[in-house]
Amino acid sequence: MRVYVHSLGCRVNQYEAEFLRERLALLPGEGEVHVVNTCTVTALADRKSRKLVAQLKREHPGAVVVAVGCGADGAAAGLIKAGADLVVGNKDKARLPEILSAFLRGVPWKSDGWPELLVERVRGPFPRARALLKVQDGCTQGCTFCRTWQVRGPLRSKPPKVAREEAATLAAAGHMEIVVTGVNLAQYGQDLPEKPSLSDLLRELLRVPGVRFRLTSLNPEGVNPALIELFSREPRLCPYLHMPLQSGDDRILSAMGRAYTAAEYKEKAEAFLTKVPKATLGADVMVGFPGEDEAAFSRTVELLEGLTPLNVHIFRYSPRPGTAAARFPGQVEKTVAVRRSALLAEEAHRWSQRAKARFLGEILNLLVEEEERPGLWTGHTENYLQVVVAREGLVRGKIVPVQVRKIVGEHVEGVVINRPEDCGDRPS
Repeated sequence: MRVYVHSLGCRVNQYEAEFLRERLALLPGEGEVHVVNTCTVTALADRKSRKLVAQLKREHPGAVVVAVGCGADGAAAGLIKAGADLVVGNKDKARLPEILSAFLRGVPWKSDGWPELLVERVRGPFPRARALLKVQDGCTQGCTFCRTWQVRGPLRSKPPKVAREEAATLAAAGHMEIVVTGVNLAQYGQDLPEKPSLSDLLRELLRVPGVRFRLTSLNPEGVNPALIELFSREPRLCPYLHMPLQSGDDRILSAMGRAYTAAEYKEKAEAFLTKVPKATLGADVMVGFPGEDEAAFSRTVELLEGLTPLNVHIFRYSPRPGTAAARFPGQVEKTVAVRRSALLAEEAHRWSQRAKARFLGEILNLLVEEEERPGLWTGHTENYLQVVVAREGLVRGKIVPVQVRKIVGEHVEGVVINRPEDCGDRPS
């Protein structure tokens, strides 16, 4: 059986796509199957999922098209209308090989309970230089704008020892950087008997030699003194914190159901930036949330101005079916949200340039990721600067020391300061 997996959305989805590829590789039989790992975080994500299903059905008329994941739970009817032959939600995603086999044989199948996360393990290598390691799923925060927590099920965490074993396997597959991901990493371990913290998990992962670890998005409630202290003394923990802000206005944060104030966010971000060597910051911001006025938007800009984030991911509020915020008064006009988004993007570019300028002349460690053209490579440093280097003989997936020389557009140019054969064996 020829099976192709297509994934939309977050890094959790990307990890799960690799998990499905590995599990479906030995599916017996003849024919062709296309699996679409869908996303429902925004209305645009729903449209992209439907569009991809319809495109695959049109381009591969004899194939079976399967829609799985968040969109399958949150917008199944649209996926079926787009042409999906089979729709499988998150609860049964890990059982897809068995479900698909039964479907192809015409045998009925029924939904099972939520599996423990330890059943999800990948061997690698991943298609990209960085590997992904999913350690957590589910969320109980209940943000009023969010559909994801409604479709991701109960809190589930991968035990530290199991995560470390999987990381060792990924390292053996050749990955020198592993990205630790989850739906809400701030809630890691709360469901496990021993209640391990995220810091406990990272200490266990650091037992795997020769690998540096990077966190994906981490909500502010997960940033505490113990975590910052661990990052400050462990160079194999990448000093980049992507901490969602959403809004810099306390009234809006409360309406969103976020578990922090603007002042608390600022305090934690400043602590990370000042105590962790070479640290940089990323943030998510939502504009146009119901009730957001010009003053609230200005507070968001003002807060970020003082933090100089390297990256800002900007989202325009999208009413999601079944969420509380979709029924809130004070819905913001689309034209207003578009204007605020554009203004924030201009500011974000300026902040990013300032953040990069701090490291001009410094030596950082670059993960070599893609060869743009012969001898011209791009990758990311430990603090997530995108750097381009011109150097023959580099090896994709290795880590090399580079000196940051100048800023060019959205990336920086650097030079490798050592021979390629002397680099990449161990991240610093």
